[in-house]
Amino acid sequence: MLAPPIKISGDVPARLLVDAADKQTSDLFLKAPRNASYLNRRVQNQIISLMDDAIQKQILSDIPQCKYFSILADETTDVSQTEQLDLSFRFIKDTRVHEEFLCFVPVSSTTGKDLASTILSQLSQLGLNLEHMRGQGYDGASNMSGKYRGIQARVKELYPLAMYTHCCNHVLNLVISTSSQLPVIRNAMATISHICVFLSRSAQRVTIFQDNVEREVSGSASRQKLKPICATRWVERHDPIIIFVTLLPAVVSTLEELE
Repeated sequence: MLAPPIKISGDVPARLLVDAADKQTSDLFLKAPRNASYLNRRVQNQIISLMDDAIQKQILSDIPQCKYFSILADETTDVSQTEQLDLSFRFIKDTRVHEEFLCFVPVSSTTGKDLASTILSQLSQLGLNLEHMRGQGYDGASNMSGKYRGIQARVKELYPLAMYTHCCNHVLNLVISTSSQLPVIRNAMATISHICVFLSRSAQRVTIFQDNVEREVSGSASRQKLKPICATRWVERHDPIIIFVTLLPAVVSTLEELE
């Protein structure tokens, strides 16, 4: 069963909706009869549902045209603390690679077995031929990428041609930051991370560091602050490392002063 689309909840003032629209749309609402303004919450949700159905049908009609496809999935928790699996597809259309999000699927269990069952069941309900699945992509969590009990292993057991590809946003971090074969880089990353945490966990240390930044760093760089380093994605470590290198003189002075 497909997850329901996002709904409009609460009393959203009609005026705010009208003001956010372009002139043609706002004129339509302002001049429309009161019984045909379509601003009622129930009507708005019906419109969203129709749009949701139309978009899904278009994507699902595109996939079979190229026959083969890959799936991308990740689990997330929404604001209502509901665990959901987001499902996307990757396929070729008109000689171009398309990557399309399709739906959220509520899940009650996040084990590799249950998530694999949910994905395969969802794909069948969407009317896709699972024998044409040629790829699957997830992050590095054990329930996703596990060699024996992860989703990829369970799916590949049933559909051997669905090759698993580790998430590109995580794979570089996996190879470089945690590899025992590159201890220099691994240790450097760990040192930067520990220093950022150490200097931010005390108001006194923050003050000392800011004073040293003002004295030793010039220009716009003096307004920068150390940023925590993302634990899983190498591409999101780029800016924090550049900032750390820029503020390195102040960092060294601060650590020497605290020592």
